[in-house]
Amino acid sequence: MRKIFQKAGLFLGVNIGWLVLCGIDRGPKQSNFVLKDLQAKNMLQTMPPLSEIPLSFYLLFSAFVTSIVGVILLVRYLHKKKIEDGLEQIEEDRAQLSVDSQFEARQVEIEDRDFLKKICNTKDPAILLPVIMSAKAFEKTVEDYKKSIKLSKSDLENIFLLRKSLQFTFKNTEAEFIRTQMLEPGTHLECAIRHKGKNVAFTTSILDSTEESLLIKPPRVNKRPANMKQFSELFCKIRRGKDADYEFKLKIIGQLARDLNAVVLSHTSKIKKLQIRISERLPMNLEMDFLLVTAENHEMMQDFDVGNLNQHALSGIIKDMSAGGIKAQIDELPSQGINKGDVFLFHLPYASLRGNLAATVLNVVSRGGRNEIHFAFRDIDMLTHMKLNQYLHRIKLNMEAA
Repeated sequence: MRKIFQKAGLFLGVNIGWLVLCGIDRGPKQSNFVLKDLQAKNMLQTMPPLSEIPLSFYLLFSAFVTSIVGVILLVRYLHKKKIEDGLEQIEEDRAQLSVDSQFEARQVEIEDRDFLKKICNTKDPAILLPVIMSAKAFEKTVEDYKKSIKLSKSDLENIFLLRKSLQFTFKNTEAEFIRTQMLEPGTHLECAIRHKGKNVAFTTSILDSTEESLLIKPPRVNKRPANMKQFSELFCKIRRGKDADYEFKLKIIGQLARDLNAVVLSHTSKIKKLQIRISERLPMNLEMDFLLVTAENHEMMQDFDVGNLNQHALSGIIKDMSAGGIKAQIDELPSQGINKGDVFLFHLPYASLRGNLAATVLNVVSRGGRNEIHFAFRDIDMLTHMKLNQYLHRIKLNMEAA
């Protein structure tokens, strides 16, 4: 557009300059007119030729040409503006379609949609879409809204519900874990109390959560809930699938004296992301009975209630163990042998585990008439992982004490 107006201005400037030059008087500066010049013969000689074009013609012609050029430039400008407006409308419709599809895919209620527009202070889909797609953008918007004068007491509950509605939760591995409000009731935490140089570890679960606080089940001492009000903070660790380990520190606000004796904690956004943590490998020399099944049969046992399919009982010794797997010694191999991918099932005593552990064969090493088999645990959920770490921690303490 700027170039079009520059061209129009240049054209008008040329025409105005031309008109000014046409109006310059080129006659003699002194008049030599005398009475003799009034004679008919002399007047005919001094009359201008009939073919001379008057100044008014130049003015009219210039005005006509200017009008034509102006109309052409105006039409081009309007046409280009119409195209740009059409493209902007297409982009707006596309963004609105993306916003609506995200709302529908996550089954967001109308009230939550309206509240999102309220905290964003806009209905522009181009602004709403990044907030819907990114947990970090959503939390930044929420933080700004909490600092504004528009925040009311009821808005805190609406923010908490909106976060869950948009699926910005700890279970959603596609959403970045950036604040503990994303944790849901029932989630297991690996906690520790650091007091007077001691580190007391325990596993607990989240009982309830709001935008302002978190309730957890307290540990038990002598079959009674421990008094957590004497401590100021709680150190927590949690694992999210195969994503990462996370650790954070929660301030202890208080403890409910009735009902669940729940410990009240404040939320935090200071969360440290760690690599998947595997504990150190400890020597065990623990005699164990195993059940050997193929990988295919194990999958069928998991998916369908088909009982025990082609299980072979074996005895051996667990030589060492970590939270990631074990190394076992088997003296006599079964007739069909042991192959990579086979699954060993066994129950680990004193580990507070209800079911059997499953370990996949990684490698079989035969030496001196003995067979050493390396395993990796499979189908380990977060609670089982915590209990394995606690079991190994107790083993290590007993070893150090001995």
